[in-house]
Amino acid sequence: MEVEDYKRKITHTDYGKGETGLQQYAHLVDKVITKKPRPFTLDDLAGKKVLLQANLDYLIFNFPAKVAPHMGGGVALIVILIFLVHSSEEWTFIYFLFFSISCIAFVFFAVYLFTMPKKEQILNRKDGLITFTGFYWQPNVTMAFTNAIFSYSTGGEDATGSFMLQVIRPTKGYTFELFGAGGGDCYDDISFITWYMDKNRPLPPGDAFDEYRLQDFERRKAEGFPKPLYPSNIKTPEATKEQQEEREKIGGW
Repeated sequence: MEVEDYKRKITHTDYGKGETGLQQYAHLVDKVITKKPRPFTLDDLAGKKVLLQANLDYLIFNFPAKVAPHMGGGVALIVILIFLVHSSEEWTFIYFLFFSISCIAFVFFAVYLFTMPKKEQILNRKDGLITFTGFYWQPNVTMAFTNAIFSYSTGGEDATGSFMLQVIRPTKGYTFELFGAGGGDCYDDISFITWYMDKNRPLPPGDAFDEYRLQDFERRKAEGFPKPLYPSNIKTPEATKEQQEEREKIGGW
């Protein structure tokens, strides 16, 4: 089955002068397979809740680009309507200030909704690249996966929204973008993502990848089954016992 080309032009090679500091960030998430991720199934792809496509070369994530402007603009509109309903009350400076901020916010999100660039989240296993979105109107970022820096979110005071996987943008200000894969936490997600991006390993669990397993096995066999690119705390066996024996014999692992 022919696979569509989703290779994007590289925009960044590293994080610049601030990379040393980022590498010491307390909330970093290393590219290590620490647990067996949940299997991605054909039903997951049919629903397109997390992934739009999954094959031996690319994972295309379903990025909800319009959620932020819809929510932000919606909240701003509700606040504006509340102010207008109570417009008969005396407009103090604070009253007028909050009304003005709400109007500006509504216009901002409305303009952003119709002018935002195309937002993409792509794992390019074939070329070892990751593509993720820029901050608001910034263009998407594409860089080598091995150079991308991941972290986990801290969430609120009650820990809501914590331990979600994020990728740090290499653009000015080093903003964060959620880059989950439908797992339970950042360690589930990074295990799946790292497993998939390690093209020296077999494809991750799940029938979403089954039609590509033999083709991927033959490619790795032709290359002599090179050692994995990233560490793992668990075994990542081949699809069959016979394939596993071939890998051990030829590759030695």
